[in-house]
Amino acid sequence: MIGLSCCEKSCGKKEGANAETNTASAKDKGKWLVLTVIVIKMIMDGLDGSMLHIALPTISSDLGVASSSIIWAISAYSITTSTTVLFFGRFGDIIGKTRFYLIGIAIYALSTLVSGFTNSLAMLVVARIIQAIGASCTMANSQGIITMVFPQHQRGRALGIYGGAISLGTLAGPTLGGIIVAYMDWHYIFLLKVPIAVVALLLGFKFFPKDTPEHKEKMDYPGALLYIAAVVPLLYSLQEGYTAGYTSVFILSGLALSVFSFTAFFRLQRRKAMPLLDLGIFKNPIYSVSILTAFILSFTNSFRGIIIPFYMQGVLGTPPEIAGLYMSISPIIVLMITPVSGFLTDRVGGEKLAIIGQTVNLVGLLLMTTLTKESYVISMVVYFCIINFGTALFQAPNNTLIMSSVPRDKLGIGGSASMSIRNIGSTLGIAFTTAILYGGMSRKLGYHVVGYVRGSGQEDAFMFGMRNAFFIASGICLLGIVASILRIVTIRKSGAPAEQDDE
Repeated sequence: MIGLSCCEKSCGKKEGANAETNTASAKDKGKWLVLTVIVIKMIMDGLDGSMLHIALPTISSDLGVASSSIIWAISAYSITTSTTVLFFGRFGDIIGKTRFYLIGIAIYALSTLVSGFTNSLAMLVVARIIQAIGASCTMANSQGIITMVFPQHQRGRALGIYGGAISLGTLAGPTLGGIIVAYMDWHYIFLLKVPIAVVALLLGFKFFPKDTPEHKEKMDYPGALLYIAAVVPLLYSLQEGYTAGYTSVFILSGLALSVFSFTAFFRLQRRKAMPLLDLGIFKNPIYSVSILTAFILSFTNSFRGIIIPFYMQGVLGTPPEIAGLYMSISPIIVLMITPVSGFLTDRVGGEKLAIIGQTVNLVGLLLMTTLTKESYVISMVVYFCIINFGTALFQAPNNTLIMSSVPRDKLGIGGSASMSIRNIGSTLGIAFTTAILYGGMSRKLGYHVVGYVRGSGQEDAFMFGMRNAFFIASGICLLGIVASILRIVTIRKSGAPAEQDDE
């Protein structure tokens, strides 16, 4: 009996150990399936803009509207995501990031279906606004969910894959969009994404973790309205400022409203017991500096997105289809390097790796200032790839530092604040680039210009404005490197690890 009892105990221990192993294996598999769903959605987000951009002339012709009007199919989406992502990140902390993420996919799928059946610009813009709301729900909570399910030693790799996913969508978008427009109908740009969104939704219901907030909190609706009243006129005024003139009454009124609303918003947030934006997260210098460097990267990256297409096609005379092929190389670089950067972050830490990425980015920006009218297009492509290599090295460690420095119950607002600041940085960068580029051209030519026309003798003026823009971008990038060095000094002085494992 004693021998049998010992055998039973031994078998029981083995069975218990096997059960624990199976549970751990299932949990490990589950978190990668969660990341798969988030990656699928991020790829669709990348496809959204890049596919639609190439189809805008066809849509404009089909709907019978001017090209200046059809751009609102893009602008409405961009402005909506910038103004709502913070709101939905806070909602994620209140009712659960998982629940709100799945709500976002459902809204996105339905609005994408509606977009595929639109027959007027007004209907398309409304559908795109609703689609942006769904996208904001997922953008605001994706990094929080990743941080929630992945331990610290795997977080960099997961966030690196996450960062590369949108590059894959950006890479595939122009090609897929061109094929759809050429051989199908532009409506399928939306319709083909619907079944993918439905699959992501079903997988999310099955594999996403249960996420029940520990504390009951309320939404700060007055704060949300003030934030919208601050961001919308700011982004619109900056986008239209150079064309309309920054001294126009309309633009100045928009900027004044934005300043007033931002002032009221921050005063309200300091007084509220449950604010929309918990300003306490910015007391952590690691989070604040990491947010600042993310803003700077988005800001400076906007320079190349605006300038390079005109330089390639206008100054160098590269055909659009060839220019598009060259431009697709950079997302491949990001796609390849971000997972490697994430892996290195998990192994050696993110602080120094982020500085290396910023430094490589700075080298690429400085090389851009050496381009001339006689430069070979391959030179520009190499410099462009250097910038993207630095960007890819930087993103994973910086994202890891951001999300690992936020308390677990603030992951939603921490991630959404990061996304909101990046979006605002990108929009401000576009406005700033436009002002620097065309402002420089105007000074060089002696008259006001708001665009570049190839063959009109503007090449020298364009190169002057382009060089100024990249010099300024380099200086701003250098400020980001200084901020990252100060982050390391702060970490060492505090004696605390940059990344906290909250498991």
